[in-house]
Order: sequence, then structure tokens, then C-alpha cells
Amino acid sequence: MDYRKKLENEKNQVKKTIKEMEDNTLFGNITKHTSEKYSSGELSSVDNHIGDIGTDVYMHDMDNSLINHQKYVLNEINEALDKLSDGSYGICTNCNKKIEKERLDIIPETTLCSSCAKEIITPPDESEHMDRNPLNSYDNMYYSEYIKDLTDLNKNDLDGETE
Repeated sequence: MDYRKKLENEKNQVKKTIKEMEDNTLFGNITKHTSEKYSSGELSSVDNHIGDIGTDVYMHDMDNSLINHQKYVLNEINEALDKLSDGSYGICTNCNKKIEKERLDIIPETTLCSSCAKEIITPPDESEHMDRNPLNSYDNMYYSEYIKDLTDLNKNDLDGETE
């Protein structure tokens, strides 16, 4: 497989995605009307409702995170292209062994072999509840006993365990 060609194609696609994402900001590309103002149909970019401010901040942060991720991918691709040029492409940066061809075919910008990736990149602990709110635990000082009793009462009512 021609990894240089594959990486160059991926690089062009990522650069295009970044440009499109950056154009779709508050001001955007005014000649193509890609800004939020034009795409939302709003006459003004100033919010009419205070709740919209929170949504705008959230969306702006999400856009920035997505753009930053694409820039990270672009950087990884550029590093892989540099490694192709200097002859170190396909060598694991952790154990210095050759990266499997199948892995490079799927993730050409990778710097780790599958063994090292399994050791270094760990999946989230499935026993940990990602949506558990620490404020709801009883071993903290946020709630009085009265609030804890009300919470228990509500939980029991919802579960159908009323007395």
C-alpha cells in the first residue's frame, strides 16, 4: 500500500474539514454566507433570550473541541509524513519494533504497534459509572439529613416501594 498517498489524501481531507469548521463560526465566510448568523436565519448575532447564551457558549466550546481534535489529527498525519521521509515510518515509538501492516493500513498515522497501544491506551473502567453525580452520594457534606430523607422518599416512590 502507498502510505504516502493515503496520508496525503487524508491530510487534504482533514485540512478541508478544518477550513469548513472554521468558516462556520459566528462570522464565518461572509461571501459564502457560512456564518451562524446567515445559517440560523437570525437577523442579528445577538441573543434575544438569556438561555441562548448558555447554548451558544456550549456550541462554541464544542466547535473548538472538534476543530482542535482535527488539528491534532493533522499534526499526527504530518509527523507520519515526516517519518516516511526520514525512513522511520512504521516503527513503534514505544518498543522500536515494526508496526503491523494491518494496523498501518487502518491507521496510517499511528506511532504505536498493537501491543503497545493495548498497554498505553486503556479503555474506560466499565465498573465506574460515568454519569454518577458526586452530589448524590451520601458520603459528602452537601446535603442535610432532611434532604437525604426526602431523596430516599422520592426514590422509593419512583420504584413503587411505598409503605
